[in-house]
Amino acid sequence: MKDNPIYLFFLLTTLLTVGSVSAQPGLAPSDDKSPKLWSPYRITPRTGAQHIALSGSGWELSHTDAPVADLKTPRKDPFPTTVPNSVHWAYFKAGKLPHPYYHKNSTQYRWLEEKVWYYRKTVPLPASAQGSLLFLCFDGVDYFSKVWVNDSLVGVHEGMFGGPSVEISRLVRWGQANEITVEVRAGNWGNKATDYENLPRTSTGDYDFSKRTGFNPRASGRIIKPWVISGGSGGEAFFSVGMWQGARLEIVPPFHLERPYLTTKTVTNGKAELHLSGEVFANRHSLQQQLHPWNNSQLNHPNEKGTVFSPVNEKLSLLVELISAQSTVLSKEFPLSVYEGRNWFEHDLTLPNPKLWQPNGLGEPNRYTVKIILKRAGKTADVLQFDYGIRTIDRVATAGPRIADRWENWQFVVNGRKIFVKGMNFTPQDILLDLPKERYRWTLEAAKKMGVQLIRIWGGGLLETDTFYDICNELGIMVWQDFPIGNQDTPDFPQDIWEAQVVQNITRLRNHPSLVIWCGGNEFNPYSSGNAKSIGILERNLDIFDKSRLFVRTTPDDGSMHAYPDMDPTWYNRSYQFEPWVSETGMHSIPEASLFYETVDNKEFTGLGKMWDKSFGAAHPEFIHHFTEYGPGRVPRMLSRASHVADMADPTIESIAEASQIGAGEFYQILSEKMQGNYPVTAGLMPWVFKRHWPVIAIQMLDWFGNAGAPYYFLKRTYEPTHVAIDLPRLLWKPGERLALPVKITNSVPTGIAGAKVSVRVFDDTFKTLWQQEKSVNVGAGTSVSEVNAGDYPIPADYRDRFLLILIELRDAGGKLLSRSFYFPRSLSMLEEDGFYQKYVSTPIPWPTLEKGPFLKATVAKTATSLTSAVVSGEPLGKDRSRLRVRIRNTGNVPAFMTKVDIAGTKRAIVASDNYNWLAPGETQELTLDVLWREPETRKNATLSVSAWNAPTITAKLP
Repeated sequence: MKDNPIYLFFLLTTLLTVGSVSAQPGLAPSDDKSPKLWSPYRITPRTGAQHIALSGSGWELSHTDAPVADLKTPRKDPFPTTVPNSVHWAYFKAGKLPHPYYHKNSTQYRWLEEKVWYYRKTVPLPASAQGSLLFLCFDGVDYFSKVWVNDSLVGVHEGMFGGPSVEISRLVRWGQANEITVEVRAGNWGNKATDYENLPRTSTGDYDFSKRTGFNPRASGRIIKPWVISGGSGGEAFFSVGMWQGARLEIVPPFHLERPYLTTKTVTNGKAELHLSGEVFANRHSLQQQLHPWNNSQLNHPNEKGTVFSPVNEKLSLLVELISAQSTVLSKEFPLSVYEGRNWFEHDLTLPNPKLWQPNGLGEPNRYTVKIILKRAGKTADVLQFDYGIRTIDRVATAGPRIADRWENWQFVVNGRKIFVKGMNFTPQDILLDLPKERYRWTLEAAKKMGVQLIRIWGGGLLETDTFYDICNELGIMVWQDFPIGNQDTPDFPQDIWEAQVVQNITRLRNHPSLVIWCGGNEFNPYSSGNAKSIGILERNLDIFDKSRLFVRTTPDDGSMHAYPDMDPTWYNRSYQFEPWVSETGMHSIPEASLFYETVDNKEFTGLGKMWDKSFGAAHPEFIHHFTEYGPGRVPRMLSRASHVADMADPTIESIAEASQIGAGEFYQILSEKMQGNYPVTAGLMPWVFKRHWPVIAIQMLDWFGNAGAPYYFLKRTYEPTHVAIDLPRLLWKPGERLALPVKITNSVPTGIAGAKVSVRVFDDTFKTLWQQEKSVNVGAGTSVSEVNAGDYPIPADYRDRFLLILIELRDAGGKLLSRSFYFPRSLSMLEEDGFYQKYVSTPIPWPTLEKGPFLKATVAKTATSLTSAVVSGEPLGKDRSRLRVRIRNTGNVPAFMTKVDIAGTKRAIVASDNYNWLAPGETQELTLDVLWREPETRKNATLSVSAWNAPTITAKLP
């Protein structure tokens, strides 16, 4: 009886069923009579003939109004689609609905959340595989799902981060076509929230979300789904649903491997000591296992006969190979002695002369291919393969005081080197989960070029994809991975489903060298009674399955900080002088005008200076629709900074976009320099946020199309390996004060720079030199902060309501320019009012608005120069990407200020090696532009433009 496959099937489903699946009001529970397919055990992907990819074309998508009991029941509107996708993108790509992000088209998609969706695909199976186990694996279905194979209901599943997976060899027709059908319902099934744009506003101008009924993304009940893709802040218009990750079939022999785990123990004396563990199954498989009982039980309580062990009397061995550049650098075979069922292996490996995986800016991210081969009677039975990077990452205490019970060691020591970690936060690549490899590559390559060493995957977003991690491995970008708990208590999380998702993702990601930190999630209290179960499941499973990495329960906590101040950013190293790690901070800005010309009714580009008036929203519905966090905490502070750059009384969309970006750019530059200059007390910085998940006004370096804005370039310059900065005490001064000009040089290069020269020049706002100083300095070996006292400049008593322009340069002993920074502090009459002056210099106060100026752009434009440009070279990087090299020369007698290279005449995204920069008289710069051609049919119309705020634009047709 126990060998009967039907008996084993029902035994398995009994083991995997955990209690009853209770329904939250308005939400349909899983069918209690169907097998539950959530399991903590991920089936490891195979390669070659063992693996059949089900992703791509060949799928049909249809829907019904209610779940069907019989697949013969007619379904509505069937059409061909691809997987992975969301239902939203499937409808757009099939031409059935307009672009979900343009105008207010999102309202035309809201009905999708209320339907039941059916994906169907026909798959041929090789007859030669009969006798093997056949696992049908889905890597992510959002959210409730059922699976049929050839009209047989296999089971039901909940959760979007891994699964369902099921062994289906008993259900298929070998050597014939087989049909797979997947039912999918949204996480808010039967509990759709009211439309947020119909909510009243509070007295502060925020939407009154207390009046919203239905699904609450910040109190999601039993639904384990990140809030940004389920109608939360910044994504209120969207609720994703669909097969957002790929599907596969794995053909696995009765004797097989699972879940290998390789760690680096030490790298010393020219050799790496590694440890490999994993599982071997003999005539059993993963989905017959149980992680632990869910009811009260003694966990190991055998009877008087003990546990039965049935030896496998066969010759088995394990061959481990490490391959580098197509050459095998390590090959070792181990004999295996196993028993029927599940077995573990543990082996130490020694690799001489290892090539280390180094983070961005510290060296090459070298990787090895690890191949693990199970041999049975000397013949290959099963093969697993993955990429691996050898590196050590330790943490020691930072130099500042410890001020709380919970305090992590935040000083990273990477491959034996202490570093200041230059990071960024990362929201989902796309809010409706269109995540092709090419888009990830564009975004992550832009991060690498910016100097980013660590990306935090924010807890309001995703457990990121294998594609994301593979590219980070390749580029040398470390990853901090939050689990998807964001800003809420989770007392209703079903523990079995949560644990299944947690364990699957730990084992999925733990071999990636880029993964360096696990975090419980974003801005929630892991110590609350409502989160005790969820965080306990995380901690215990990380202790079991991945002890090799730092675990932070949440951020901000344990010495990490989130702060979004509206203040002079020079306060950062005073207000936060003892913070060891800055996990979030940033400033709103408006992306370039072309994004809005494409996505918003152009008639709404009026009255933008009154953006915070109560009447603005009603008159600008599409504009506000594309504004993340349109509220008092974002809009006024963004406009106040823009008001120092251009007149915000009645700006054009071009003017307000540029001015807000420059205002935010200045903010990022200063805060980054202040916190890096605070090393070794502060050891890491992760500003918010790298790229937006749909086209919106928000805090961002890149917009949704992938175009880098001014904040990207201002922050990029501070992330260079060696950076020189003026440690300005403040940005606002009064006439007659002495402007202190202390210098800090941050260096991450392991060698110092002897005999370097620092030059500081102060210009008036017509670029007339007022003061200059040059100092010699020996820059310390990295990671270091070297200081130079450059003196101070006495501001003339009559220099009122004007900008000062400051240029600082670092050159080596041979005169080569190593780093350059520029600043534009203000000398303002408002500071001559003693009450305001005393408040401003003594405490961080909200940034003042300049209603009457001075305005930076109009001021510098009065002193003109001229530019020339030439395209030096161009090369294709794929069907829709190019790399251009452009040479620019300042042919005038004064500096070119905010020099910018751009492309017009077509839809494109650009990431340049620099932009919005300073070009000295007679200076020539060669810039690299990576271009994403978004509209190939108009590419022939593309023109290169080069401009500065004080130089006329020159254009040229691109070859």
